[in-house]
Amino acid sequence: MPKMDDFTGTWAMIWLMLRRDKIILPLFIILILIFVLGVAASFINLYSDDALRMTFYLQMKNNPTVVALLGSVLDPSIGGLTAWRLGFPISLINGLISLFLIVRHTRSEERKGRLELIDSAPVGRQATLSAALLTTFGINLIMVILIVAGLTAQGLPAYSSLVFALTIAAFGCLFAAITGVAVQLTESSGDTRYLIVGLLVLFFIIRIIGWDDGNYTWVSWLSPYGWAHEVAPFAGDHIGVLGIFLAFIAILTGLALWLSSLRDLGAGIISQRPGSPRAAKNLRSALALSWRLHRGMLFFWIIIFVAMGFMLGSMAQLVTDVVATNPQFAALILQLGGQAGLIDSYFTMMLAFLGEIFAFYAILATLKLHSQESKKYSEMVLTSSVSRRDWAVSNLIFAVLGPAVVVIMYALSCGLGYALITNDFSDVILRILGASLMYLPAIWLFTGITMVLFGLIPRLASLAWAALAMVVVIDLLGEFFDINEWILNISPFTHVPRLMAGDSVTGSFILLFALSMVLIVLGIWGYRRRDIA
Repeated sequence: MPKMDDFTGTWAMIWLMLRRDKIILPLFIILILIFVLGVAASFINLYSDDALRMTFYLQMKNNPTVVALLGSVLDPSIGGLTAWRLGFPISLINGLISLFLIVRHTRSEERKGRLELIDSAPVGRQATLSAALLTTFGINLIMVILIVAGLTAQGLPAYSSLVFALTIAAFGCLFAAITGVAVQLTESSGDTRYLIVGLLVLFFIIRIIGWDDGNYTWVSWLSPYGWAHEVAPFAGDHIGVLGIFLAFIAILTGLALWLSSLRDLGAGIISQRPGSPRAAKNLRSALALSWRLHRGMLFFWIIIFVAMGFMLGSMAQLVTDVVATNPQFAALILQLGGQAGLIDSYFTMMLAFLGEIFAFYAILATLKLHSQESKKYSEMVLTSSVSRRDWAVSNLIFAVLGPAVVVIMYALSCGLGYALITNDFSDVILRILGASLMYLPAIWLFTGITMVLFGLIPRLASLAWAALAMVVVIDLLGEFFDINEWILNISPFTHVPRLMAGDSVTGSFILLFALSMVLIVLGIWGYRRRDIA
């Protein structure tokens, strides 16, 4: 078991982590805050009338698809609607943020060899893990204070706002503790991320199986999403349910510290299977090696977005039928998705919401180059007959084609889901596919931004995440508030033609494609000229 000396230097490590993340952490907090306050403000603007709000409440409460995905609406107040609408997405985002922070400051540092240097100083064995957990817990508590202040400023009850904010923070802290256990079990950052994201998806599926009005409601208690829903902010405020979160956070934190005391630095409790002493014949080229490095992530994203596309497509008709009975909500759908009818506006709106997520994949795939270099693997590849240009291009092929494949598979599954439900196999699949492909230049722009940072200033390559976060904030502001057009134009997704809403390809779209290609070429040029880290 850990001893007191094992925690020596924990506060110094917390200070170091805060200094390293002095830009990323405020961006995360601002993103969450804008998302929460923006949704609350939209409900205040759309449903200020009690009768209209009650109509929407009854429609959503009696919609089995919506209830299965988001849970039933527990209260028709503005706070109740806000908590219902934000319950799943905000929990997912906060869980991913906690995953990122814990992995970044623990397993990633071990893989890069930095912790070996830190541990050679008067720093205890458990200081790094403890500091990472305490930092993540602290960030979640800061978000609680800001969310409560923001919601009460909009007129929502202070106590219920506190319960809602604590629920969001509890979910984030729980997944920080789960990630703390996962980094002890696995040997690589990638394995940890896949494991936690898989758990997030598994818990969501369990929540769907145990949907509120089904025959297996007890199953939802096996999922943290179910616990968060049962807290019922603004609709009873069952704060005692948060005790389940606290119990598991304490148990998993203790388990993570105990497992950390058992393993060697850089190793995992579960050892990786040793590879073959000889490379397979299909690994004789840089492109084949890149495929092996990228295929796991590509298949994972395809599976997730095929399932999501089919789900969104199959529920399109049901959602639009419900929306059609609410003039204000229908007006919002048409505003976000264009004036081409509710069905086309629905699909356009879904694409607008998913565009940034596809860009997330583009950044991840491009950063594989950075990961390989920081782990010294690129050094071994480049000492052979493989040139830097060939190595960069072979990876960039998957950073460019990978998002395209994911987008195409999403579009096909979305169109197929709609066609099977409505028995309409006319041209809907092709129209959704065409509208989806219009997002590729905007997605590839983030491939270019990441590559130019990696090629010219590799230590700043992670700033690509900051660029994406800024775009997400701009797009959210544009959806819920009336802001200046020049600010909206900063986002590349503003220039994507919405074909299903009647737009046509313009010069800005072509310029976006050209800019993304120029940035990619510039990044390759910089990579060929600079020193390998």
